[in-house]
Amino acid sequence: MKFGIYVGPIYPGEMDAADAFDLARAMAHTAHESGFDGIFAAHHYALGPSHQMFHPFTTLARLAAECPGGYLGTACFILPLAQPLGVAEATATLDVICRGRLLFGVGQGYRVPEFESFGIPRHERSARLVEAVRAIRTLWADDPATYEGRFYKFAGVSISPKPIQRPGPPVWVGADTVESVARVPEFGDAWIASGRHTRTFIRQALPGYRKRLEEFGRPFEGVPMFREMHVATDSRRAAEEMKESFRALYESYARWGQPGERYDLEFDQLKEERILVGSPEEVAERVREYRDEFDVPFMWFRLYYPGMDPELALETIRLFGHEVIPLCHRSTEAVRDTAGT
Repeated sequence: MKFGIYVGPIYPGEMDAADAFDLARAMAHTAHESGFDGIFAAHHYALGPSHQMFHPFTTLARLAAECPGGYLGTACFILPLAQPLGVAEATATLDVICRGRLLFGVGQGYRVPEFESFGIPRHERSARLVEAVRAIRTLWADDPATYEGRFYKFAGVSISPKPIQRPGPPVWVGADTVESVARVPEFGDAWIASGRHTRTFIRQALPGYRKRLEEFGRPFEGVPMFREMHVATDSRRAAEEMKESFRALYESYARWGQPGERYDLEFDQLKEERILVGSPEEVAERVREYRDEFDVPFMWFRLYYPGMDPELALETIRLFGHEVIPLCHRSTEAVRDTAGT
């Protein structure tokens, strides 16, 4: 099981942009030095004036140069708002930069201002997502490449460089309903379970997802997963340190119309099925539960919430890297030893 962090991904609108990027760099460096396996970046347009977010492609390229050797992930890039040829070349470049360790997470988006600003009908987002993934795969793999669809078409074109991963990086797909999760195997390599998904929802979505994989003759290889997380020396302190900033962010999500399950719940209710919060031992136990139930190959975390003291996020990264990761790895080794005997 591998671990990563979100660099941010959302910063307060009133924070100086250079300071916000310095915090993203500090989180990436701290994670790199603390044993994490990768860096993930999210994607939105037009979050101002209340919030800000850095574009994932440029952010990941910069951080890869400073923290080499790890995975780079987008989770999730809003693909219906982009042109496949440009995305194919940008992601191929990122895959070269990180020596074949790009994890390309995509989603269909949901915020009305984004679709209105790009002049793209929101009701087309699902169809555009599927078609764009197929077009990008064609550009990554074929030379020359030809594709003709409802929204995108090209003939006899070649991108260079190609991705190091052949025929291309894995495409992980975000989906928020049982029905949309079951459709992921039709065009994607894996479903991303979001931090807004409860364990109950993941359990409900998995049977249809696994059935569709079987229909395509593909094995189930686990669920890549994003979780909200905060670690402190004890559980009470951990909850108090993140509670208010977490609540404020999820209130913003509710205003933006983010899909998924209910957000208007008390912190303790949200914590039960969505947040990993507590001491290193408690968080390690929760991680192991997810790993064992859902075969999680890669789990990454949001550690900073707008309004939080940045040092708390950095300390969480250090505690998780130095204490939680070794606890998780030791438990895996113990299971293997037991199975071997």
